[in-house]
Amino acid sequence: MARPKASSFSPLFYQLLSSFCEFVSGNYMTTFKLFGAEISAPKEREDEIPPLSQLPCAILHTNRGMKERGRVLVMRKTLTRSDVSVHQSRLFIINSKVLWSQLLEEEQLKLLAKEHVEVEVVDPKGGRTRMKLRRWQSLNILVLNSGWVKLVKVNKLEAKVHRIELWTFRMGDKLCFDLNVERQRQYHP
Repeated sequence: MARPKASSFSPLFYQLLSSFCEFVSGNYMTTFKLFGAEISAPKEREDEIPPLSQLPCAILHTNRGMKERGRVLVMRKTLTRSDVSVHQSRLFIINSKVLWSQLLEEEQLKLLAKEHVEVEVVDPKGGRTRMKLRRWQSLNILVLNSGWVKLVKVNKLEAKVHRIELWTFRMGDKLCFDLNVERQRQYHP
């Protein structure tokens, strides 16, 4: 099968591609040749933040009812065995610094005093689960527990199969989270 020549692409194709590439700036670009023509395109990056429209409608609908404000992406990770284990019953928050910066001073003091902060987590189906945010002193890491196993079961989350995004926001003064879940494209056990 013969490849089309670069000149056979319509000017509209190049205009659309050029506009898309201009939308993404700086170090996010890569250049390659397509049918002899040099093309710039965005690099795929782990830390790109998707538009909010990519959050499931159920989450967005629940958040509207909660009058959410100040949403911040805390982390992305592929779930591990310990994250979904009934015996562990917790989710490690791998980017604790981001979350720590979003906490109120009184919440930080509670965690430093080995207490917990009551939170609510909105799952991809729009369900709300009460949980506790704790700080593990020995590892200096934040975890969500006391309700995490229930959320794992309801959403049928699996280790190395599901990738999550954890977003934080406020409902009044209450700390809340959105849990966005996507199935990994390729998984080979």
